[in-house]
Order: sequence, then C-alpha cells, then structure tokens
Amino acid sequence: MLTRRDILIQAVAAGTAFAKASQPSTPVSFDVPPHACDCHTHIFGDPAKYPLWPGRGYTPEPATPDEMAALHRALRLERVVIVTPSVYGTDNSATLDGMKARGKTARGIAVIDDKTPESALDTMARAGFRGIRLNLTNSGQNDPAIARQRFQSAAGRVKRHDWHIQMNTTLRVISGMKETFQQSAVTVVFDHFAGLDAALGLEQPGFADLLDLVRSGKAYVKLSGAYHTSKHPPITPMPRRSRKR
Repeated sequence: MLTRRDILIQAVAAGTAFAKASQPSTPVSFDVPPHACDCHTHIFGDPAKYPLWPGRGYTPEPATPDEMAALHRALRLERVVIVTPSVYGTDNSATLDGMKARGKTARGIAVIDDKTPESALDTMARAGFRGIRLNLTNSGQNDPAIARQRFQSAAGRVKRHDWHIQMNTTLRVISGMKETFQQSAVTVVFDHFAGLDAALGLEQPGFADLLDLVRSGKAYVKLSGAYHTSKHPPITPMPRRSRKR
C-alpha cells in the first residue's frame, strides 16, 4: 500500500501540483502577547523554482509565504523566524524569498558549508539573516567530538556578524559539549525541544546539563517540532457537556 510519503514523492517527480496546506478557520480564542513570534518555520516553494537537494531525507508539500501569512494572521503572530530546511541543502533562496514577502517582521536562519563565501554571509546579514543552522540530527551525526568541531568552525565564521548558531541535535551531544557552549562567544539555540524524549521525563541523561546552559544565558531552546519528542499523537480534549437544570 502506498503511504502518504510515497504519494508526495511521486507527485513531485511527476511535477503534479499539490493542494494548498490547510489553514486554521478560526482565530485563537485567547490573548496573544504583543509582537509574538513564530520562532521556527520553513518555506517550501515550487520545486521548479526551488530545486530540492538530492540528498534530502524527505520530500515536503509546498508551504508558501501566502499560506504562512494566513496562518500567522489566524494565530495573531506578528513576527517570524524562517529557517532553511534540510531539503534545500545550502540553498537559502526559498527562505530569502519568504523573508522578502513578509517584510520587516521576518528574520532568517541560513544553512552554509565550507564553500559558502564570506561575501554571501555579508549579503544575508543585510537581508535579515541572524544565524545559521547545524542540522546534526538529520545527518545522523551524534558524536560530540565531531559536533564540537563543526560548532567551533561555524562560530569562527559567524562571530563577526553577531549571529547565533542553531543546532538540531540530541541531549547526548549537548551534554558532551556543555563546556564548549559555556566558553563560546557565540550564543547557541537548540531547536525542537533540544532533542529530548518526552517519555523519559525530567531525569533523562543530559536534561540537567541543558537546564544549566539555559540558566546561564548561553543557550536557548525552541519549543518547536513537538511531534519529534513523542511517539504519541496529541490528545483531543473531550467536549464539555452542558448541565441540564
């Protein structure tokens, strides 16, 4: 039986147009703080214009700047951080176009490699990029020694721009690099709940080190991608029954 993923891959290969992603039909029913920010989202454009990286681990549905704007209007989110996803490799053009469409309330997180010239970093800084992402989890890298080498190399490049380094990694790597983060002149941001496993609770290895780093002000954690932290689906609240009197 074909899975949803198989269908998506075949559709991209055939150049088939996707339906638009579903959007909320009603706004949130609670007060949202002023200048609230969506700290982690991606733009997925037309593959004909934004070619997908051949080494990607998944093939996404399109998610356009217009759809992002509609979502944020419903959720009453004023600001956004657009992150270049792994499916584009080091091509940040979809992220840049999403930032341009959003305007002054958008910032970006880029993905670079050793071949990315300094002139490109200068251009991205002027465009509103404020950091780079090291996606260690998607590349299967879980060795603190290698992660430390990559982090320090990246820190040397982004320090002059006063950028931060965003990492998609695990608590094992974070714990193994705790001293490196504490001594770094560059701030680190861990996305997707820092790779913790919700089922293991507060005593899981590495969680105490993560809390120490956050308390020190040297690190931040994005409350994003909650579906990565648990194998269980969200619990749907039971509807309230009116009492008969």
